[in-house]
Amino acid sequence: MINMKRILFLLAICFPLLALAQTDSKYLEGAIPLDEGRVTFTNEIKVPGMTQEQVYETILRWASQRYQPQEKLHARILYSNAEQGNIVAGGEEYIIFSSSALSLDKSRIYYHLNLSCSKETCLVNMTRIRYWYEEERKGGEKFTAEERITDDIALNKNKTKLYPIIGKFRVGTIDLKDKLINEIQTALNNEMIALGLTITSTSTTKAQVERNTPSQKRNTPSQEKISPAPASQKTDLETCISQATRITLTAGNDEQFELGKESWGGFSELLGKKIGYCLIDTQKTMGNQLMAQSEQYTIAFYLPGNQEPCTIIRCKKMMQQQVDGDEAKKLNPNAQTEKSYYVYIGEILK
Repeated sequence: MINMKRILFLLAICFPLLALAQTDSKYLEGAIPLDEGRVTFTNEIKVPGMTQEQVYETILRWASQRYQPQEKLHARILYSNAEQGNIVAGGEEYIIFSSSALSLDKSRIYYHLNLSCSKETCLVNMTRIRYWYEEERKGGEKFTAEERITDDIALNKNKTKLYPIIGKFRVGTIDLKDKLINEIQTALNNEMIALGLTITSTSTTKAQVERNTPSQKRNTPSQEKISPAPASQKTDLETCISQATRITLTAGNDEQFELGKESWGGFSELLGKKIGYCLIDTQKTMGNQLMAQSEQYTIAFYLPGNQEPCTIIRCKKMMQQQVDGDEAKKLNPNAQTEKSYYVYIGEILK
């Protein structure tokens, strides 16, 4: 009889390989940019209204908390210059390929994160990426990103699939890059909320930045501030929301609670995603506890005299931030200055 533990072990190894067989297009051709032969991810994050000093202090605070030595890992801030707005962090952490009760497949990853802060902009550059794989087995194997994750190495001839073994390094690296960008964006957005600024910032890659040359530069829809449409042009959704007399939020195990008129904030964009944000009084313990425990939630709007909602918005929670009443009024004029609120920002799901 075949040993059951052996079967489980083989399945634990095979599952991540099967997952790579149907690869998200974001990991395929063009996902790994090269700068003079070196793998280099470049993202530009816009933060309208923030000064260079505010951007720099926010990023330095985030980087100082994230990049600290821990046990065998030696992440740290390598360089900082407030006058120039530059920060360089040396990253050292683990990317996990698969984890089960029987096995843990991971690799140590090293990288430099160069952060250039200027007025209303943070330029993020991730480069000098290296790996140390299976370090527990006779010292393991060390190699660079250029030796493992580029298009000509990690993709098949037609550039339609990842090679299973080395493909996981490509996926893990891209996921880490996305995670870092999201963390930076969240830190900046929290600061924007604290400063009373409108959240309209987005992150663009180097390729997207280069497409907007100085002679052709224009505001894209994701960069433009969202302003109310004229009454004659309002959509059914906007009419429903503006005329709603009852708003409910459902989260957790279909638990529902009532939101007041001061609770709906509006729509915007973040990291290229449509988002909605709402405010909940910090004294509404049940509602805030439910939101803290939930990854997804829905907001329903009801017109006067109707028992069925005129629209339902489904969201995936991205972040939260506490604001006082004066800051909350900038998001919703119905907010009360004597109260404090938690602002919840969620990605709009289709």
